[in-house]
Amino acid sequence: MDQQPRIRSRQQLLLILAACLVLLSAGAVFALVRSEPAGSKGRLITTGQLQAPVIEQTVTSSTFEKIAQTKTLTVSQTADKKLAGKIICVDPGHASNPDLGMEPIGPGSSQMKVKDPGGTAGVETGIGERVVTLAIAEDLKPLLEAKGATVVMTRESDTFQGGNIERSQIANNAHADLFLRIHADGSTNESEHGASTLYPALISGWTDGIYVQSKKAALAVQEALVENLGVKDDGIVQRSDITGFNWSKVPAILVECGFMTNPEEEQKLISQAYQQKVAGALLLGVENYFFLRAIQFATLPS
Repeated sequence: MDQQPRIRSRQQLLLILAACLVLLSAGAVFALVRSEPAGSKGRLITTGQLQAPVIEQTVTSSTFEKIAQTKTLTVSQTADKKLAGKIICVDPGHASNPDLGMEPIGPGSSQMKVKDPGGTAGVETGIGERVVTLAIAEDLKPLLEAKGATVVMTRESDTFQGGNIERSQIANNAHADLFLRIHADGSTNESEHGASTLYPALISGWTDGIYVQSKKAALAVQEALVENLGVKDDGIVQRSDITGFNWSKVPAILVECGFMTNPEEEQKLISQAYQQKVAGALLLGVENYFFLRAIQFATLPS
């Protein structure tokens, strides 16, 4: 019997099967490319263990939150001078000379708020919030500078002349890339504890130019605080009543590092070792924020 037709049939079958496999592989690759977040234009890049879309100009809040919550993002994955060229305005909250005068909560507003009520104090030691915030800021400043940032301090002594408008104007005049405000919390309930990060509410004419980046910074910094300090996560909190936010023209956040009115957290906050630990966590959060922002504005070659 002639075997040639049968052999040719087998060869044709093998060729058909191979072609099917190629088509299936191409389909899988196409599906991967199409899996980018809706509205983005770009390709996937890899930095360490982190994969994220290179996105032109905008990134959705939900996309950012997924990236910001990735536990693989650490300072060790970034260059030593990652903050080179960045201007960070660090604002240690309150001062020893409270200003009980009133100021408008936002440009053109008739709603008034006290300029500086003086802040909270330790429930056992009586140490003022202003002392803790300045100590943390002083520890943070050289850490930021070592990473290449230019640091502008709103105060470097125990006093400050003016209110929160003046503080925000320091950040505005410096054209800061981030206005980082450092505070400690207080409550009539001594059991209240944990850290939170405040960011501006979206208010047309006041914060619409800084809202998105402020929220992203809050997400990055809050995660770093919780992960590195082991504190209760009180979350990121949107606020419409913060004068220093409403007058700010640059991305702004306010960190509540813990409760001075909680005896356990008070003892931590007044210790030099813990203040340095808070400063280190803030540095990590700031670096992560700018790392993610760099991903946002990275674009494909034309």
